[in-house]
Amino acid sequence: MKQKKRLTVDDRINLQACIAKNLSWKETSKILKKNRSTVYRELKNYLSIRDGKHTCEHCKHRNYCKDNGVVTNQKGERECFEPIICFRLSHFPFVCNNCESKKKCNREKRYYDCINAENRSRGNRVGTRKHKRVPKYDIETINEIVSPLIFKGQSIHHIYETNPVLKTICCERTIRRLIYDRYLEAKAHDLVRYSRFSHKKKRLVHDNHSIKNIERLFKRTYTDLQRYLKIHPEARVVQFDSVIGKREDKYAILTITFPKERFQFGLRILKSDPDSVYGKLHDFFNKLGHKKTKAIFPILLADNGIEFNTFHNLEKFDIKVYFTNPYRSTDKAECERNHEFIRYIIPKGKTLDNLTQEDINLMFSHINSYIRESNQNKTPFELVKERFGSEFLELIGIKHVEPNDVVLKPKLLKK
Repeated sequence: MKQKKRLTVDDRINLQACIAKNLSWKETSKILKKNRSTVYRELKNYLSIRDGKHTCEHCKHRNYCKDNGVVTNQKGERECFEPIICFRLSHFPFVCNNCESKKKCNREKRYYDCINAENRSRGNRVGTRKHKRVPKYDIETINEIVSPLIFKGQSIHHIYETNPVLKTICCERTIRRLIYDRYLEAKAHDLVRYSRFSHKKKRLVHDNHSIKNIERLFKRTYTDLQRYLKIHPEARVVQFDSVIGKREDKYAILTITFPKERFQFGLRILKSDPDSVYGKLHDFFNKLGHKKTKAIFPILLADNGIEFNTFHNLEKFDIKVYFTNPYRSTDKAECERNHEFIRYIIPKGKTLDNLTQEDINLMFSHINSYIRESNQNKTPFELVKERFGSEFLELIGIKHVEPNDVVLKPKLLKK
């Protein structure tokens, strides 16, 4: 039998996008390439419920109730209360995502969110496997030996090597995990060297993040891009991201990266404004021309930020647009890596409002004139000039800087 595969993040994104587009059950299952029963179980198992009002008017038994509205529990709610389920929830998509009257409705509501569903699914998979293989009586033995000695200031390694009984039960790493997971009287902060090092906190399974304008991700997910690149391995992907300064800033930098050449340039945009991003790129592509745009920017890849809410509209230039997985910066690692050079010149926390487009062009001229070992000791400027010509570089305002004149310090932009 063919092994069953669970739904991925991209499958869940496409499912929510299908709901937003009001596609039928049959069409949704075809797009996801999953059985209809799989789609049904996904929606039923991972929907989130929001309670409505608990009054007699919203109760199933309102027409034949004998209690006459008598309050019987401590919260002021009737124990016999059963909510009225909306008739729309009895057929696909079984949720209130697209309901026009959901803001006014006081009944119980059900929603499907792809991020919440993925987190809950991952939590279920981890939770069922997360258990200690060490028996309870062995944990008690370890606790009796280890905890008093840790309180004396001894290390786990010292305790493990001087007590042969522990070697017959488990390994040294298991004892450390038992302490971190609070199975012993001694806690992590009781360890001598614990407070000297930083420790990452575990992320909560249920996350409050959500994707806005989910329809734009329909058939434009990162998995869709990978499928396309398998068929067209030589296709060029251009990565887009934004760099911000202070929280109260009005402006940001839209960065455009060519991964193969490690080349990057930027445009000054309004912070968190999708119209500003679309307008800047629309004007730039018009200046570049339809043919050159399709040749230089055949595939665009951006993240799920607010500034890219209308990014997919650029497909009218006969180019393809895709989006990374939610909260996964590694999907466009080359772009993120190149941002390090920007932070050499503009450290985090510094305002970007005082920068002009000329300042941004000057900064990227120096960055792109910096020799990269990964480019066989060539500069990104040289590689882009060989591939696209000097006219393209003039259009984006990037100039050559002599190697000895390259400055990657904040003093470059000081006036």
